[in-house]
Amino acid sequence: MTETKKTTGGCLCGAVRYETDADSEWAWYCHCHSCRKHTGAPVVMFVGFPEEKVEWPARERALYESSPGVFRGFCRDCGTPLTYEGVWKGVKLFEVHIGTLDEPDKFPPNKHCLHNERIAWFDVSDELRRDDAEGKPYRYGPAV
Repeated sequence: MTETKKTTGGCLCGAVRYETDADSEWAWYCHCHSCRKHTGAPVVMFVGFPEEKVEWPARERALYESSPGVFRGFCRDCGTPLTYEGVWKGVKLFEVHIGTLDEPDKFPPNKHCLHNERIAWFDVSDELRRDDAEGKPYRYGPAV
């Protein structure tokens, strides 16, 4: 029998912790304006899990509705951004910020979302697919 290893993470101060034994559904960069505003970073990276498989053993995250039907999870004590929760292009998304994972190396990215909204002077030097606002790939690799 194979032992399942939990994926765990949490906020900077440790007040909010999460765990799941589910496999990740995706791992991607997001370049959208809203995610950049939420984190103060030029790009963010998320790992998707089924929401019903994520548990909050200590304290639940606080939620902020950043746009209709889209919620941003965070720690109300230290302010750490934890999740993106909503529906995009008809798909329900529940994503945790890669930087909040205890072992982020386990989840390498597989694409860039909303790359067309990126800050013009910033790009990641990899050969991953770059998607536009419609979720359609328009390039592989960084801008030249």
